[in-house]
Amino acid sequence: MRTIDFSLIELIPSDKSYREFSYQVKKEAEGDYITEIWGWDEKIQRDFHTDDWNKRRPKIITYDGKPIGTICIMEYDEYIDVKQFFIMPEYQNKGIGSYLLKGVLDTADRTSRITKLAFLQINPVASLYKRNNFVTVDVKNHFCFMERKPRRYVSEEQEPSYEV
Repeated sequence: MRTIDFSLIELIPSDKSYREFSYQVKKEAEGDYITEIWGWDEKIQRDFHTDDWNKRRPKIITYDGKPIGTICIMEYDEYIDVKQFFIMPEYQNKGIGSYLLKGVLDTADRTSRITKLAFLQINPVASLYKRNNFVTVDVKNHFCFMERKPRRYVSEEQEPSYEV
């Protein structure tokens, strides 16, 4: 696949039929990083996944009807939290993550809310978030926590800054 037709990307609600896909996309997208830090324990990872699934089900990212990833957007009065944002490796680095993130950030800008997210510190996804004006607000227990202020607070000439 060389060119992405972004009109073929859709977010659909997940139901129990997507539970295993949701687990597998996390394992494919993040498994090597988890293994490097803690080692991979299938039972522990499945238990984490079951807990996440029971708390909040992600939307399924599809491309031309085929499931390719997951994303969970939690909206609160003060901020938007991006969770479970995983894309299958063969669909990474094709602009899909940027495309989906832009939609989230547009909502955050329109509603004047900060956008928050966290990811494993060794994951190269940080470059995507930095390109979209996220800044690191904390690093703890192998996780990097980033935030992005809504656009109305961001000067075009300077990067956003936070006091940590």
